[in-house]
Amino acid sequence: MRLAFLGTAAAEGLPAVFCNCPACARAKERGGRDVRTRSQILIDDDTLFDFPMDTYMHMLAYKLDLSKVKRVLITHAHMDHCYPQEFCMRGGPFAHDMSESRVCVYGNATVRDMFLSDTAREMREEVRSNITLVALRPYDDVNSGDMRIVALPAKHTAGEECLVYYIHRGGTGALLLNDTGVLDKSVYERAADMGAKANIVAMDCTYGARKHGAGRHMGLYDIVEQRELMQQAGLLAPDAQVYATHFSHNSDLDYDGLCAAAKPHGVHIAYDGLVVRA
Repeated sequence: MRLAFLGTAAAEGLPAVFCNCPACARAKERGGRDVRTRSQILIDDDTLFDFPMDTYMHMLAYKLDLSKVKRVLITHAHMDHCYPQEFCMRGGPFAHDMSESRVCVYGNATVRDMFLSDTAREMREEVRSNITLVALRPYDDVNSGDMRIVALPAKHTAGEECLVYYIHRGGTGALLLNDTGVLDKSVYERAADMGAKANIVAMDCTYGARKHGAGRHMGLYDIVEQRELMQQAGLLAPDAQVYATHFSHNSDLDYDGLCAAAKPHGVHIAYDGLVVRA
């Protein structure tokens, strides 16, 4: 399995769109790995994890053929994870010679409803007919071609059944935890009971080298504690790689500072353009 971190920022981006704080000023000046677009992961060229407003920029930056994407896994209905208007362009007269005619979009019921309402005015019927919307609930377990998808409950937005995902393909499992606070051990135990085994884990690190505890995001020390719960539950493969992603300027740490804080704990810091394989 190949995971490409196309974007690794929280909702505001880094540097944040209207911000002049020291972290944003530093990122503007230095560029490189200190600049982060909104979080998105491309899996094996045919699966997207989340669909932010920066998807178009990711296509340009990495020369992607996004018409190859067969499925999109969306965590929740915030615009940095779900920007459905772009799908209005997925067909004529806006797109020609696409690699795949159809795409399946997975998310919760709020995502489904947002997709339908936000595209209602502009999406042509011939485009809409090639998009399948699948509303998932926590612990739903579906097969999409050769990929197994297990939806797990996130801890994020009150009133919305936010999701994170476990995926499995070709003997490799990945656990993708964007935009969530700490989860109860029972979530990991149930996933393990369902046969999940993660070789790669990508985890929310909005608060950088801090501990956030009971909130709707995580920091580095929450990741370390969550990894221990995953290990206790039997969810992790012996050689599992853990990557922190979804960073905010409010952590006030650049890429090098994050790496220095994470290294003693065996956690890798993702950056825009990072590609990992398992």
